[in-house]
Amino acid sequence: MNTLEDSFDVDRALVFGIGGSGDVVGSIPTARFLESVGVDVILGGTTWEPVPRDSRPGPRSLSEVVDYERISETVGMANGDTRTEDGLVFCESLVADHFEQRVALIDISRGVREMTSGLRDACETLEVDLVVGVDAGGDILARGDEPGLRSPVTDGLGLVTLEKLDIDTCIGVIGFGSDGELTLDELDRAFESLSEDALLGSWGITRQVRSELEAVLDIVDTEASRLPVEAARGELGERTIRRGELSLEVTVPSSVTFYFETSPVADRSDVATLVRDTTTLDEAVSALRTGGYSIEFDKERNRID
Repeated sequence: MNTLEDSFDVDRALVFGIGGSGDVVGSIPTARFLESVGVDVILGGTTWEPVPRDSRPGPRSLSEVVDYERISETVGMANGDTRTEDGLVFCESLVADHFEQRVALIDISRGVREMTSGLRDACETLEVDLVVGVDAGGDILARGDEPGLRSPVTDGLGLVTLEKLDIDTCIGVIGFGSDGELTLDELDRAFESLSEDALLGSWGITRQVRSELEAVLDIVDTEASRLPVEAARGELGERTIRRGELSLEVTVPSSVTFYFETSPVADRSDVATLVRDTTTLDEAVSALRTGGYSIEFDKERNRID
């Protein structure tokens, strides 16, 4: 893709929350934007619900999920009844129930290789010709040396998977720091580095979409995807999230989704470099640990303990 307008020419797009959990809510403005220009859109997200929403750390496998339609080895279509065998209800299931439509679930527990082949097969089956991975907060733009990074595995796997697909892909960033992982200065530097060659365009939350998101947020608990809605209402300023662990600032750009070419984002990312040639989730985790990164699943285990 050379410009955001190239997305207007596709027939069907998969727009999914690349960072897991509530990022599916942050993908809704992109879905509505594409629908407004005549693109058929499938919403989606990944199979990771962080602790304490899930009682177990790490992503779930589709083999643990019931009441869904399997599309490929790593992609299934969720409905309002979709859950794990031990009762975990995904944010995607809540969104599917709210809109009375199927929502894609992407299994990241199998690692880059199977995640990529499964997503490729699903795109062929579902006749998808564009995949947009939407990240709430913007940590997917990180170079890798930022001290606040908290979810390198999830973002790295999603980023490399999009890079490896042989159809058009791009990265959407909504929230501009709403997950508290990157500071505004760090995000500014990422934008400066990427804007000239990688920035495809941007789109804000309209009044109509804001009302739609407010209704979704009544049933889906998410902080990173909620703050863009507050920004769209003009509720700016300092916030604390993650039970007071993180502080951040909600700014005007928080209500805007910025779109980037996938490859330049991946090329800038040390996290993507480390996981690119791994074949399993364990290999990806091991590569990131060796690289000195704190792993989100380890933090979840510590929280449970």
